[in-house]
Amino acid sequence: MSKEITLSQMQNAIFEGDCLAIMRQFLDNSVDMVLCDLPYGTTQNKWDCAIDLEQLWQEYHRIVNPNGAVVLTSQGLFTAKLFFSNEKYFKYKLVWEKSKPTNFLNAKKQPLRKHEDVCVFYRKQPTYNPQMSAGQPYNKGVRKDQLTGSYGDFKPHLVKSDGERYPTDIIYFKTAESEGEVFHPTQKPVELARYLILTYSNEGDLILDNTFGSGSFLVAAALEKRKFCGIERNQDVSLFKKDAVDYLALSAQRLAPLSDDLQVYRAEDLLVAEQTD
Repeated sequence: MSKEITLSQMQNAIFEGDCLAIMRQFLDNSVDMVLCDLPYGTTQNKWDCAIDLEQLWQEYHRIVNPNGAVVLTSQGLFTAKLFFSNEKYFKYKLVWEKSKPTNFLNAKKQPLRKHEDVCVFYRKQPTYNPQMSAGQPYNKGVRKDQLTGSYGDFKPHLVKSDGERYPTDIIYFKTAESEGEVFHPTQKPVELARYLILTYSNEGDLILDNTFGSGSFLVAAALEKRKFCGIERNQDVSLFKKDAVDYLALSAQRLAPLSDDLQVYRAEDLLVAEQTD
């Protein structure tokens, strides 16, 4: 592989190595959406080491299409760090309400944690496919003029619904263990990822997860007929303090049934390619 990674090499591919180093080899405007669960840097785990956000945004802005969304899961102080790392392009956050709380060790000192954040960044309006939900139909008649300085003036209009409801910024999904075996200490549910991918991309788009862990976001992309590209350092990660897990092999195993053209690039493959160029 040359120092410049082509679009065909990126599609349905997983890479082992430092995400910043590998992303620097990606082509400009080659990614349609980023969906990533970055390390928060809030635990004692060796792998939970925060990435330099200034360098990360430099690469995101270069490789993501101008109208592509960068969607990052976060929590607590890390959410604030994300906000202030890119105030210009931060647009809003969703709240993922989880089926199970955490933080039981501090239950007598603090509230249990039952949500995480999903931060949405973009430069230009991205694809937005609102995932509608079902509700009760209603017909409230004609609403009168509303004159307000906050949001502008509303003209008279019929207030009626066939039962479809637009999504709010609070979304509920069960945690990863509800879907079967848990492969990573901070694994996110595939169903959450499918919802976000359906919302911010279209079929055939290329979805990047530059710290893919056990590959759940990549699995979601494949299930929704998107192309995927993943990067994982694959070091210092143990599952529940047991033996280290090879997350490149694990993710390849999960993705193989969903992709006929899966490409797997080990760190040594990239190194050999650099040395032969």
